[in-house]
Amino acid sequence: MFAVLFAAALAVTPPQGDNTARDVLVNVCLPFVGGDKDRAAAEFLGFVVANEDGVTVDMATSEEPPRFVLRLADDEGEDDGEVLRACTLQARTVSLDTVRGAIRRPLEQAGFVAEATQPANRPVWTRQGVTVSLRQSEGRATVLRVTYSSLEASGG
Repeated sequence: MFAVLFAAALAVTPPQGDNTARDVLVNVCLPFVGGDKDRAAAEFLGFVVANEDGVTVDMATSEEPPRFVLRLADDEGEDDGEVLRACTLQARTVSLDTVRGAIRRPLEQAGFVAEATQPANRPVWTRQGVTVSLRQSEGRATVLRVTYSSLEASGG
């Protein structure tokens, strides 16, 4: 009996796009815009560094072409005092509806509020200076963008 369960567990398919988008949102993007610079969660989810240039790190999944591309950008506000952080995920093979369905519940559970004035094909959620937006242009990748602005967080 245990052998059958063990074999079934080994045969589980790799994470689907909606799981990856949700996992990146919860384990990478939200912590990153909150100030956590550790890339271990992204690496655990299968992302590898493709390019690192100053305040920006580009990562991608290892298959060719990559199904997901992740960009982490961090401006600590040394010039103007405003801290800006952005985490952008391109889901190249996953529809907007699939990603929206995967991230909606975790966002609501974390206290994010959907902006009612936004169209269904460009949803936006906000909470304490953090904005989560989702979009997809015709024939393009679905883009999940999580941003933090210290100016917005302080109500400025």
